[in-house]
Amino acid sequence: MSSNKRRWSSTTSLRGTRLASVMQHSTIDMAEISVLKEESHTGDHFLTPTQLEDIYRTNVNTGLSESFAEELLERYGPNALKELRGTSYWKIFRHNLFGWFQCVLWVGAILNFIAFAFAPKIDQYSETGGHSAKEYLYLGCVITATIVSTGLFGFYQEAKNAAIMSGFEKLVPPSAIVIRDGVKRIVPNIELVIGDIVEMKSGDIVPADVRILTCSNFNTDMSSLTGESEPIKHRPECTHSNPLESRNMAYFSCPITEGTAKAIVIATGEMTQIGKIAGLVTGLEKEETPISKEITHFIKLICGVAFAFGFIFFIMVYVIQKSWLSALQYMLGIILANVPEGLIVTLTVCMTLSAKQLKSKNCLAKTLQAVETLGSTSCICSDKTGTLTLNQMSVSHLFCNFKIIDHNDHTHVSNPTFSALCLAASLNLKATFVFDNMHKSVEKRKILGDASESAILRYMEMNRSATQLREDNPKEAEIPFSSAYKYQVTIHRMQQSHSYYLIMKGAPEIVLEYCSRVHTDEGPQTLSPQIKKELKANFIRMANMGERVIGYCDLKLPVDAYPLGYRFDVQKRNFPVEDLIFLGAIAMIDPPRPDIDQYITLCRQAGIKVIMVTGDHPVTALAISRKCGTITYPTAYDYAFEHHIDLADVPPHIKTQFKATVITGDELRKMSVNELKTAQTRYTEITFARTSPQQKLFIVETYQSLGYVVAVTGDGVNDSPALKKADIGIAMGINGTEVSKKAADMILLDDNFASIVLGVQEGRRIFDNLKKTIAYTLTSNTPEMLPFVLYACLGMPLPITLMLILVINVGTDLLPAMSLAYETSEEDIMNIPPRKLEDHLVNKVLIFMAYFQVGLIQFFAGMYAYFIVFAQDGFFPSSLIFVRTEWEKTKSVVKDTFGRDWLFLDRKKVERKAQTAYFVAVCWTQISDVIICKTRRISIIKKGMKNHVLNVSILVDFLAALLVTYLPLCNEVFSTEPLSWYDFFLACPFMVLMVVGDEVRRYLIRNNISEWVERETYY
Repeated sequence: MSSNKRRWSSTTSLRGTRLASVMQHSTIDMAEISVLKEESHTGDHFLTPTQLEDIYRTNVNTGLSESFAEELLERYGPNALKELRGTSYWKIFRHNLFGWFQCVLWVGAILNFIAFAFAPKIDQYSETGGHSAKEYLYLGCVITATIVSTGLFGFYQEAKNAAIMSGFEKLVPPSAIVIRDGVKRIVPNIELVIGDIVEMKSGDIVPADVRILTCSNFNTDMSSLTGESEPIKHRPECTHSNPLESRNMAYFSCPITEGTAKAIVIATGEMTQIGKIAGLVTGLEKEETPISKEITHFIKLICGVAFAFGFIFFIMVYVIQKSWLSALQYMLGIILANVPEGLIVTLTVCMTLSAKQLKSKNCLAKTLQAVETLGSTSCICSDKTGTLTLNQMSVSHLFCNFKIIDHNDHTHVSNPTFSALCLAASLNLKATFVFDNMHKSVEKRKILGDASESAILRYMEMNRSATQLREDNPKEAEIPFSSAYKYQVTIHRMQQSHSYYLIMKGAPEIVLEYCSRVHTDEGPQTLSPQIKKELKANFIRMANMGERVIGYCDLKLPVDAYPLGYRFDVQKRNFPVEDLIFLGAIAMIDPPRPDIDQYITLCRQAGIKVIMVTGDHPVTALAISRKCGTITYPTAYDYAFEHHIDLADVPPHIKTQFKATVITGDELRKMSVNELKTAQTRYTEITFARTSPQQKLFIVETYQSLGYVVAVTGDGVNDSPALKKADIGIAMGINGTEVSKKAADMILLDDNFASIVLGVQEGRRIFDNLKKTIAYTLTSNTPEMLPFVLYACLGMPLPITLMLILVINVGTDLLPAMSLAYETSEEDIMNIPPRKLEDHLVNKVLIFMAYFQVGLIQFFAGMYAYFIVFAQDGFFPSSLIFVRTEWEKTKSVVKDTFGRDWLFLDRKKVERKAQTAYFVAVCWTQISDVIICKTRRISIIKKGMKNHVLNVSILVDFLAALLVTYLPLCNEVFSTEPLSWYDFFLACPFMVLMVVGDEVRRYLIRNNISEWVERETYY
């Protein structure tokens, strides 16, 4: 025995030292995280009180000495939890103003300010520059304003959605009753230490992790820690090898629902189970979201290309012209043309709009990226209680007269045995309706009592007016439920018969042992072994449906032996509790949500694996999985039940033949990562039961390692590590703890799994629409960049200015790009599998379509308008080639095609007019572009123009082009010139070409006429 004590003492000391060292650091590294991921291996639940006294150097009667308690407090620290912090506002602000994309724009703004500082005087053109100094200043200011405005907008959205909520600190009770130096005293809970002897009662919160020494009807609510909705009935004896399941252990922060207990503190603060969970949540690093990876990859690619081309043109122009200012102008043009300045704000607005759409479907996204991540989900690890089920126990079946009766079956109402069972169930109840709620319907009344009794009271009130029955037949005596005898007895004074009526309830197989007869419609019948066997088979049948079964028996006490006024003595048991008459049983279940099986089927059609991860018993978990549809194939449990054998006796070769399985926490504890991966790939359908928080995290990490994008739902503190680690954590808004909400990326406002499925649908839609938005936004890069190539290589006057490029990128393109977020799905996106990780937001096909097909048409439209306007004033295309050097000299004279002389200011006016025509042509073709981007496959005619936001954006785009062209103030600011009415519409033929051409492309794709067209153009 002494060696056993030393072993446990060493284990306890080592555990405390390791965890304490982990928790003393402000940051937690991966080695320390692995310590926190370990499940509790304490052996305190095995030990006797004497052994516990020896290990913790305490006394179960007198407690610790005050001096030793102070020493332990100094050594292990206070009994407090580390608060989970959200993303700081500064970090969100920094990300939105100095991300990859923003840094590129900052460089562009700084280069413009440098050019302004070294440029010639304002409104004076240099001999070789061709650019006014004030334009550099305007450009720098516009780019800076773009960065700041989009950054502040993104900061506002993220800061609003990621508001910091209080968390773990609210779980800590303020004080505790402790025995020290033989004296009871109330001490601040923060001062509790291991070895303290504490006393707890109903209404308190368990002040630390404790081993129960003595207790009386002591129940705690461990739902936030284990996921079990039913209160746990504790006892001093060890009941399970796993400390989390042994009934002689109670854990920090769990509410005490009933009874009293005396216990010894075995762990405090961050060494408790809840403390380890807090440490895990704080230390776990979240993976970058799929959409963030996509956008970062795209931005790096675009910026790399922009700077590479910009630098090449800078060197080339400097070598040709020997002017660094001209070279800088070229480089800025190439960079600004390649970098879609309005893209970030467009994407932010699109995801914000989708977040609002999700909120209307009861999904609150805390981060904008969570919107698309939900659409990428390929595996959902769902909690059972409150998500797949209603989190409201209700009567499902009644058993009497050897029949299992559905709760909706009212044909037995007049049956005497059924009536007797309902009377007994109505009277033997501790649950009561809240008095102020009695005017409400039964379904809406609040009830004081545990979940099972509340379900029975609600059912009996609707069918038998239980409240009136209890008033008419008051309770005279009661034997409360005890773990020692596992039943409850009440005795009632019956109004009609003027006699006493005894009722016993408890586990049906236990209650049956106190009976000698059974109620039938023909009267009481002797309880033979054969009848007992039949009754027990029905109990097992109901239990295998995942139902909690309570048995009832009764006895009408004879008036001669128990006259009115008889004094019942519960201690002496001066009344019978044997030779009772078995009445029947009532089965309850937390029922699945309505239509949940349809949503699970929809997930399966969409290629999403749905896995239930619960703390419930495996039989209950399997039964609910079947009702919900997460398990549809037979399992080894079904084989064992059909063959009347234990699960352990099912041959291994039989187990491997099934496509579905239930894996328990005990089995999971023995599995390696590779073994779990093998199980996850072998079985089509899996349910995990009796899992701990660490195991749930293990499950999530393993699925992620297999390439799944994992969504996790949860409502308890126990779920928070998995919620934090998941690609998208989804907390419950109604029943979820604040800790779980803080760890999650999204909150279900109605706690309904159906909302997740609708959210997945919305996420997929937004991914498709983001593709369309980016395709639309990138298209204008080609007509913005190629003019600088012509300018440098052919020496032509610049077809478009940097200022007009910015007007397109952060002006006319913005609203149409945002409007694509309102587009409805083209097809039933829930009938296709989740997108693969290699299916990028921006792929080579999209680049080809945007730059080399639609973009080139826009460039040709712009150049057509540019040449037409120049030709109207005598400059044919041939006369514009290699004229740049003379064109930009203020004192030179340039001849047109007809030999006429043009002074600097006159030819500059023509140039501005041609640039305006080029700009208007791009605006017109971008209107066609947004129309063809509405759909990637189906016909525009079928899709229609039902997106009213897009329709308005087209009108705004048209008006913006009018203002830039004809408003004098805009002419001054943007260096534009008014056009004739026919010059304004020069690009219309190209608009028709774009729409008709893309309609033909989609027709070929839809009808499988050309595989090449689909392969090369369907992005």
